[in-house]
Amino acid sequence: MQKIIKEGSWRYAGTHFEKVIIVEQDWDQFYEEGYSEGEPYLNSAGLVYYLHFGDYWLNEFGNISSRGAIVPFLSSNEAMKHAENELSEVKWNN
Repeated sequence: MQKIIKEGSWRYAGTHFEKVIIVEQDWDQFYEEGYSEGEPYLNSAGLVYYLHFGDYWLNEFGNISSRGAIVPFLSSNEAMKHAENELSEVKWNN
């Protein structure tokens, strides 16, 4: 399961805004792709929340991908706070 739970934009430079989304999913992307060792990074409900920066699309496996970095969090609130603290002028659409 993977779904977008929050969408917005942030000021990248000058008058240029980029997309930002929070994706809830029930699998650790870095663990599944072999980038992290040990246990999958999931909360007690078995979920992880990824911040995606920039344009996004569905990849060849039907999963949400983005051209920018992605950052994992154990709650949607943590992901929102991180975006609001690290990015300029975040505006959420929903």
